[in-house]
Amino acid sequence: MRQLRTVIRSMLTSEGSIVAMDDATIVWKPKVGRNKRVRIEAPASVLLGLIGPRGMVDRIVAGDEYGGVNLISLANMEVIDRFVVGKSKVRSLCVSSISGESILVGCENGSVHMVGQNVPNRVVDLFELDGPASALRVVGQDLHIQQGWERKIVSWTGKPSLLLA
Repeated sequence: MRQLRTVIRSMLTSEGSIVAMDDATIVWKPKVGRNKRVRIEAPASVLLGLIGPRGMVDRIVAGDEYGGVNLISLANMEVIDRFVVGKSKVRSLCVSSISGESILVGCENGSVHMVGQNVPNRVVDLFELDGPASALRVVGQDLHIQQGWERKIVSWTGKPSLLLA
């Protein structure tokens, strides 16, 4: 008997689509070629595409329900790297550098982290919010954080920025 899986996250690119299933499988469905798949340690809670040197998405970042951040190569459909930021579900991801070498991570418990191979100790805990960050974005020297209907503009230490929204 075939096990039925449910798509819980999806992302479209100019080259194809990525779907994350409830059994922690991520499937790359290119417009040209065969589907490829990889399994991560926990079901994905958020997806982020990283643009490579050719101007197309060539890697994805999948935050998962167990506090993991998985860097996946689309070409080989393999997990290149995994970072663990805690035990709380990852709610939001944002590239914090143009090269995509460091990623901002917002978690269900309100913690905000930076991860990457060039980040000291691979994971840096930045600050804690009073609730989950639904979305993160770097604007100039500030972080714009969406929490439900409220938007906060904070510095990299989590203190309110002098810039007004």
